[in-house]
Amino acid sequence: MNTSSQEKTTKAFFQLLRIAIGNENAFSYYLNDDEWNWIWDMAHRQALTGIVFDGICLLPQKQRPPQAIILKGVAAIQNIEQANRLLNRYSVLVSQKFQKEGFRSAILKGQGNALWYPNPMHRMPGDIDIWLEGGREKIMAYVRHYFPKASARYHHVDFPIIKGIDIEVHFTPTWMSAYPDNRFLQKWFAEEQEAQFANTVTLPENTGTIPVPTPAFNRIFLLIHIYRHFFDEGIGLRQLLDYAMLLNQSTTEKEKAESVRILKRMHLLRFTSALMHILQNVFGIEGKHLLTAPSEKEGDFILQEIMQNGNFGQHNRNINRQNGKSASYFTSKFLYKTRFLTRYPRETIWGHVFWIGQRIWRWHKRYV
Repeated sequence: MNTSSQEKTTKAFFQLLRIAIGNENAFSYYLNDDEWNWIWDMAHRQALTGIVFDGICLLPQKQRPPQAIILKGVAAIQNIEQANRLLNRYSVLVSQKFQKEGFRSAILKGQGNALWYPNPMHRMPGDIDIWLEGGREKIMAYVRHYFPKASARYHHVDFPIIKGIDIEVHFTPTWMSAYPDNRFLQKWFAEEQEAQFANTVTLPENTGTIPVPTPAFNRIFLLIHIYRHFFDEGIGLRQLLDYAMLLNQSTTEKEKAESVRILKRMHLLRFTSALMHILQNVFGIEGKHLLTAPSEKEGDFILQEIMQNGNFGQHNRNINRQNGKSASYFTSKFLYKTRFLTRYPRETIWGHVFWIGQRIWRWHKRYV
């Protein structure tokens, strides 16, 4: 596919996303089979097949893709719906289990985020991330009762209690690499946790209720989650679309101003303005919903990285993923992060310090 055709198809891909979430009505393109195949491959790379197929279903017959892609879409939707039913059910069961064990909790991201979509069952599900109260030592003691050799990172420990379902038990939702920023963030989490554990939503098909973070909390947490993954290995459009759907919710100017105050305190306004550009130009989010003025230069840079690297950087050729414990893996990750030094020096420098420090801390605590 030549450059002009790829530019056209990329714009068509973005427009399909806007149509799927209700931010645009008409499709401007007539695509050939190769262009449709590129769009479907990109939807798969970005974990957006369900959303893209929703957009396809809203097109007039003469603009739809070939039958082979329609059939792939139907099969994908069935699989995504089945996976969502399973994860919805287990999200309820897991939160209930921890409640019975004396841990209040909140399900982060995932099934709670899906409720912002026109069809929650068509968002590609992932794993279960659950934030527990009680602190790291208490939570680790509980997890190691079941899994004595459970390994942990700064913010979570794996808890493979259900076969086939990845469960991450969080001591804290996330972190910042810079020590002063992280100290502020963890204090803010502690102040906000009561409201998060008390906020419940009902999942589709009367599956049950789960506790999830409030929109005000998610405006900070989800942006930092995107930030963390972008600098670690990569982030995908699915996570940015989640954030777009969050900002599409009604928000007062006072609420937005408070979010901006917190993001500014953690030196995140440059990254925020980059995301605002992507949210506006890719997903069609109206200016009144944006947190800050968009930055085209920074946004285009991040969008290019996202389109190249795919969902959670799974297609990131800058990182050697063949052996997650090899020297080449760590070297490639170090060099990947260093690429951002001129744009984000604070994160790049502190990120290296945090990364090395965490290796030493995990070894000392026997969390590896």
